[in-house]
Formats: sequence, structure tokens, C-alpha cells
Amino acid sequence: MKGILFGAVLAALGQNACAREYPYAVAPGLPAVVTVSGLPDQRLRVRVGDGPEHEVARLGGDEEVDQFQSVDVDRDGYRDFAIGQSGGGGQVLTRIFLYRPQDRAFRELPHPDSASSPCRGYVNPVFDETRPAFAVACRYGAAEYGFEEYAVCPDGTAQATSWSRQSGESVQRLRPPGPKAGACRAQPKR
Repeated sequence: MKGILFGAVLAALGQNACAREYPYAVAPGLPAVVTVSGLPDQRLRVRVGDGPEHEVARLGGDEEVDQFQSVDVDRDGYRDFAIGQSGGGGQVLTRIFLYRPQDRAFRELPHPDSASSPCRGYVNPVFDETRPAFAVACRYGAAEYGFEEYAVCPDGTAQATSWSRQSGESVQRLRPPGPKAGACRAQPKR
């Protein structure tokens, strides 16, 4: 009996240690493979075309990556990707990676101020199909919600355009971070 239990434990550990691959096309004729190593130390690696594999992030916590989405977040004609950790619930904590064609590499889209945002990061993002923007929403309790909207700037940053909290029927608008919330920095002239 001990041998069977020990074997089951080893099999379960082996499943978590396996890497998962997510192949997709960044652009026509430009394939990419996103690889996520298993728990406990998840590493996110990406290979574009026949180039070398690069580590783009390490994922903390004990929740396995269980969501993958390829989408043109910044509307530049190249497909970016988002990965999420749901922990089996409805709140998908998401990290977003933009493809930077000038570097032939991906870079994470940093949150402008996750410590003070209503959702404490990108949660359940919904990407706009017509412009470089997305919205997130989260739930704190039975009648407590957070809502955030972002514009994605050409420099690869996200600017918060709207933050709010809802408690029951009461909605509180919050001031997003930055001196000019929602405004992208001017691009240098070439």
C-alpha cells in the first residue's frame, strides 16, 4: 500500500514539473513558442522564429499558469500574449507581454501602480479589438467590485484611464496614478 501511495505522489509531482508549450503566430510567417515550466518555480520562456529561447519572467506563488491568450494588445499588427493564474477560481491574475518587433523579443507590460489599484494588478482583462486598450474587473466580496481601464502606449506602457470601486449600489471613482492619467508620453521625433 505504501508503495502505491508513494508512486501516486511521485506521479503527481512529475505532472507539475512538466513544462507546457503554447505555440502561436506572432505575425504571418513568424511563429513563437511560449514555454511555462512546472511548479514550484515557474519560468516563462519564449522563442520567436528560429531564434534562441529567452526567459521573460519568473512566476511566484503556488498557482499554476492555466490561461493563455494571444491577442494584439497594442494594435501594432503583431500578436502579443497574456498568461493567467486562476487558482481554480474566477479571478484570473494576468501578466501581459508585448512583442517588440524592433527587438524581436517580448517585454512585460508593467502595471502602473498595482499597490493602489482597485484590483491589485491585471485581473480578468478584456482586450479592445479596435484600439490599444483593455479593461479589468475584480471582486472583493459578495457586493464589492473593482473596475479599471487602460490605454496601451506606443512605448510599451499602460496608462490607467479610469479606476473605480463599487460597494453595493455605491460607486466611488478613484484617481488613477500619474500626473496626466490616461495620457501616453509623447514619442520622440525622429
